[in-house]
Amino acid sequence: MAAYAVSFDVRCRANLSSMSMNKKTEQQEHHMPPVSLFRKLPSVRLLAVAALVAGASSAASAEELVGWAHPAVQAAFARDTDHGINKYEIAVNFNTPIQYGNPDGWLFRLQAEANMGYWDARSGTNRQNLMEFGLTPILRVEKRGGYFVPFLEAGVGLRLLTHTSTSDQHNFSTAFQFGDMVGLGVGFGKNAATEVGMRFQHISNAGIKEPNPGTNLYTGYVRYRF
Repeated sequence: MAAYAVSFDVRCRANLSSMSMNKKTEQQEHHMPPVSLFRKLPSVRLLAVAALVAGASSAASAEELVGWAHPAVQAAFARDTDHGINKYEIAVNFNTPIQYGNPDGWLFRLQAEANMGYWDARSGTNRQNLMEFGLTPILRVEKRGGYFVPFLEAGVGLRLLTHTSTSDQHNFSTAFQFGDMVGLGVGFGKNAATEVGMRFQHISNAGIKEPNPGTNLYTGYVRYRF
């Protein structure tokens, strides 16, 4: 009888010890540090690696739109209310490799733009339509990091016109002109490839020859970068 009692006591102690160890193991697993849990779950590691690769790919695709290999095609309409001129314009715009700042924040960049425009003279006597060809370097500051990318821009460029007047009342003496502009706009969509903007543009010969009335154009445009 005494031997049976001793055996029963030993078995009880063994069961209690086993239950205590199991409870400690459960508590350790419950309070397992995130790093240990990360190491024990291969699927978690795989998802983390995939997220890093996707992030790197996204950053690379945003950078791909910088450089001469990614031109933007631009269509614009402008109006000179003083001289009754409508201008229809197409242009090619490039983000040059010259830039400074944070690609995910405030960024300054230098752009280059070549344009061709058609001036439709709609007022005055002896009206004459003409063509415009231009080249402009543009300094631009933009706020990156979100779906929408607002920007400000300014530039001074060269213009060559096919005639020196649009009417008897609007004679600007020389076919060679300067064009300066200021503008604002916003980019949106994937890599902010689509942009809409507005500009105020002044075209004149800078006093090289008189008369020099100048042409003030209020411009709206849409642009898509490939």
